[in-house]
Amino acid sequence: MKILLLALGLCLVANAQSPSSKVNPKDQQTYVWIAPGTFRMGCSPTDQQCAPDERPAHSVEITKGFWMGQTPVTVAAWKHYRAVTGKPALPAADEFSRRINEGAGDDNQPVVSETWDEARGYCTWAGMRLPTEAEWEYAARAGTTDSSYGWLDDIAWYANNSGKKPVDGLDMYRSDASRYQKRLFNNGNGPRPVKTKKPNGWGLYDMLGNVWQWTDDYYAPDYYGTSAKQDPHGPATGTQRVLRGGAWNSVQTTVRVSYRLTNPPGDHVNAFGFRCIGLLADTER
Repeated sequence: MKILLLALGLCLVANAQSPSSKVNPKDQQTYVWIAPGTFRMGCSPTDQQCAPDERPAHSVEITKGFWMGQTPVTVAAWKHYRAVTGKPALPAADEFSRRINEGAGDDNQPVVSETWDEARGYCTWAGMRLPTEAEWEYAARAGTTDSSYGWLDDIAWYANNSGKKPVDGLDMYRSDASRYQKRLFNNGNGPRPVKTKKPNGWGLYDMLGNVWQWTDDYYAPDYYGTSAKQDPHGPATGTQRVLRGGAWNSVQTTVRVSYRLTNPPGDHVNAFGFRCIGLLADTER
């Protein structure tokens, strides 16, 4: 039985590791085809860090495939969007005077500090949309069942490795939470260029770490107990939206595929980014 289960698991990953990609002519970003399928959403079987709102783990079917941004939306893509639409630039610096977005001078960095509405507006312009929580987690897992799709330092930029020197972000936070962000700034931690860590089985980069990613869903702590088994779209109403994936300033216990961060949709935060999903003109692989 163990051999059979292992073989099935390898088959799932193998299917995910044959990515089909194309460039969306509207925003000039690369998108990867995510085939439909069924997965276990929520707390991973061996994960000891799960919060109550990650339970109960439950089976979810994604009935339709979609194209997903291979990376979070980049500074280059946002500059193109601004040039076409006349939209304003995003903040060039954060509260610590850290250079971000166009202020960082690196078009390959992910954009940050956009609100949920600004993220949604970009995706709509690109002919796409924000993913639901279920679509995001399905794409992030890429057929795997662990709390991450690889060794964290290999796949993600987070507090421990996104600065000038390695640190223990969790220990730093626990020892002095009030100075945590300032200490990260002093260490040079910040957003990193996309595609500089290993991708998951679908060929998606930075699904964990680098920037938190806005989803389309409102947040409810008990939603998993009542959510639909097919294509769940989150609660109908709410005051906060869900972000997924962790970021350059996250402690390791939050950089997990099932972790749910919530935030008011109107905030500008230096670790919040996004990626779009949808159907391109030709959805055939």
